[in-house]
Amino acid sequence: MTRRGGQLVAIQRLDVFREALRRIEDHIEANHLQPGDRLPSDRDLAAALEVSRPLVRQAIKVLESLGRVSAQQGSGTYVQDAGHRVAVRELTRGMRFDRDLLRQVLPARVTIDVEVLRAAFARRTPEMLAALARTLDEWERQLTEDGHEAGATTSASLDLGFEAALGRACGNEVLRRLQALAHDVWLQAQIAVGVAPGDPAALHHEHREVLEALARGDLPEAERRLRDHLSFLPLTGG
Repeated sequence: MTRRGGQLVAIQRLDVFREALRRIEDHIEANHLQPGDRLPSDRDLAAALEVSRPLVRQAIKVLESLGRVSAQQGSGTYVQDAGHRVAVRELTRGMRFDRDLLRQVLPARVTIDVEVLRAAFARRTPEMLAALARTLDEWERQLTEDGHEAGATTSASLDLGFEAALGRACGNEVLRRLQALAHDVWLQAQIAVGVAPGDPAALHHEHREVLEALARGDLPEAERRLRDHLSFLPLTGG
């Protein structure tokens, strides 16, 4: 705890998550890990960082959403090509990762993610819908297992795995890469500001509603649900 205005204030869980995320990325860079190289297990990372395994798992999920690692069940977590990070640095050159940047990137993120949804809708198949459902099922399973651990709920609300899964399914590589850039800037700004977007269970329910509309073939409803989901702008905290 620290003191603020004469009162003790708890250290924010997002601060711990932010530091764990930074150190995992530092580990990748300091050890010159290349695409295909394997990261230490979540148990080893948690022990080295002195944080909970659920928090490490959520950090890995965020890095996976950003395309920096690939978590393969039963095999491990592997480094991905992070070439787009150069584009992120150029895009944000001279900008501060703060609430103003969140306000500026929001309309771009909404526009890109809605276009990704439209492209995915045009290519939807039972197999695609099943894969999207598995993404949500896995997220729900992990949240159920980790939900009572310190930091897990806060960091889980930063997971963009469903949106990233739509990007992989949309069949438009330019859109997918633009989405990755927008997600990267958005998450970096959120983490820097120290604000999580809300209750992860409610966010998960909103994802389910988008998927249900897709499965019904109702694109306008899917778009409306996604816009409502994305248009939340965190303005307090941290």
